[in-house]
Amino acid sequence: MTTNKDLAIRNIEQDFEQLSNMILEQLQLLDEIFENRKAGKQGEIFERLTKNEQKINKYEVKLDESIIKSIVLYQPMASDLRRLFAIYHMTINLERVGDLVDRIASTFLEINDSDMVDESAQTLHSMLKTTSKMVKRSILSFINNDKEFASWTIMKDATFDEMNQKLFKKTIKIAGLPKKSQEILNNLFDVRSIIAAIERIGDHATNIAEASVYAISGSNIRHQDPTNE
Repeated sequence: MTTNKDLAIRNIEQDFEQLSNMILEQLQLLDEIFENRKAGKQGEIFERLTKNEQKINKYEVKLDESIIKSIVLYQPMASDLRRLFAIYHMTINLERVGDLVDRIASTFLEINDSDMVDESAQTLHSMLKTTSKMVKRSILSFINNDKEFASWTIMKDATFDEMNQKLFKKTIKIAGLPKKSQEILNNLFDVRSIIAAIERIGDHATNIAEASVYAISGSNIRHQDPTNE
């Protein structure tokens, strides 16, 4: 017999699958932006991507609330609890992937006509395809209980970091700058990596603060304008 707890968990899993599919669609739309960079269709694709981002934010909030409610009401057993916590953490990370897709699309459209993009677009596109496959396999590893897909994704991460550094150095060389300028830019890349890491720490701090507000007052303030009180 299906219990209320079983039904609640099943609904959460279905919503998570919907969110996962939307993120994969976002990655596909980003791929299409790269594919159509000379075809004049990017504005239309970006509009679809932006509309989807709003839906993704709503799904994240819905899943968060449903998971907390299920834990409080039904006090699930250890196996169900682990699955709910896994969905909770994956939902956060999938939403962040969605944010990054939107950011990449915006930046790429801004620099689309530059000579440097002409030289590096193919490599960037290849990197995008790799990360898209990583996201897809990580999702499938959970849905299909397949550890091999998860292991593949984790091992691929180190390779991807190496690709990132090689692309940056290649782009500097393509620019035809003097050796001293290349050295300065490589140092700037290292500094930018540190800044990005610090920025991510700030993002995590914000997430913790938002969770604290939820715990104290029950108000879910994510995706709201902090100046609009």
